[in-house]
Amino acid sequence: MAEGKTPEQVSEALEALLRSEGIAIASRVDPELLDDLEIPEDADVEYDEAGRVLVLKDPEYEPPYRGGRVGTVAAGTSDLPYLSECATVLEALGIEVHTEIDVGVAGPHRLLAAVRRLREFRPHAVVAAAGMDGTMPVVLNAMLDVPVIGLPTPVGYGLGGSGEAALLGMLQSCSPGLVVVNVANGIGAAAAAVKIVRVCLEGEKPSKKPRNSRR
Repeated sequence: MAEGKTPEQVSEALEALLRSEGIAIASRVDPELLDDLEIPEDADVEYDEAGRVLVLKDPEYEPPYRGGRVGTVAAGTSDLPYLSECATVLEALGIEVHTEIDVGVAGPHRLLAAVRRLREFRPHAVVAAAGMDGTMPVVLNAMLDVPVIGLPTPVGYGLGGSGEAALLGMLQSCSPGLVVVNVANGIGAAAAAVKIVRVCLEGEKPSKKPRNSRR
């Protein structure tokens, strides 16, 4: 997380991660900070301005989660910066992302159409971002049979504008099994989705142990 750190501190952390892991990801990187960073010349650089995420990769880096699929859903266009933060991390790790936008409960027909497309995509998990009352992830979770991660956003009026109403609404969901991260925590939502993908991919691999055969 680059927010609150000096350019020197962020640059040093990125360099260390890049050399040890082959990939370095910094969140909350404003354009002004980006201009002051020292980026290794041999790194492949990706910057998502909407989500404020900077990704550095070694040219030989192989994403570990190819074959993973995650749906990302935004209730409204105002939720996109937080969803983009999440999607950028997922894609950097090799996960295929399918995004649906503007499918809040104010237009249920749009949400139903998005659910059909998500089912066709067959995701291992879905991240759903919503502000205001935070209802969309609750409804979406009830309609899908894969893990749904609710991402409350600070979008709306009054308590909704701070994301508190969305957070409490998701936490009090009547739809069992909805996972919820903190307000505006796109990185946390991505991390939860990655863990789900990893377990799913490991389960899809053929077992190395020979099956017992009966004669």
